[in-house]
Amino acid sequence: MSSPEITHEKLFEIFMQLMRIGRMLKDIENFTLLIDEGETLYPSEIHVIAAVGNGLANQVTFLSQKFGITKGAVSQVVNKLSNKGYLKKESQGKEIILSLTPKGQMAFNMQDKLHKEVETNFVKYLDNLSPEDIDSFLKILGKIDDFIVSFLSKELQNPKL
Repeated sequence: MSSPEITHEKLFEIFMQLMRIGRMLKDIENFTLLIDEGETLYPSEIHVIAAVGNGLANQVTFLSQKFGITKGAVSQVVNKLSNKGYLKKESQGKEIILSLTPKGQMAFNMQDKLHKEVETNFVKYLDNLSPEDIDSFLKILGKIDDFIVSFLSKELQNPKL
């Protein structure tokens, strides 16, 4: 089966839409969470609280691996959250085990409720799509992801200035 010819105009439209979506996702990623006491949690702090609260990671090493960032960067966020009273750190041998304090649990619940509302609303938007449409969309996203990874890998090897 051959692909339909993609016109320059359609290609431009695809790239513009992807760039627009990328910018909006970056805006969403930068949302802060205002806590009742007038305190703000930043995205990196929210992600750590969510990971600990969901039981996905309770050690700096695991958080570092999950987020793909250095242990030093994770340690900075963990220390801030501990100092603000959101995380409790307990030594177990060589490792520090993280858990949410009651204040951290409250922030986790707020974040979790917001996340579930967004997820529910997004599912409503997707309700008009058939399972085949969703599978096709995921296949296309995978192709776009593969292309971008390949492009970036080549660019990093041979940057054009």
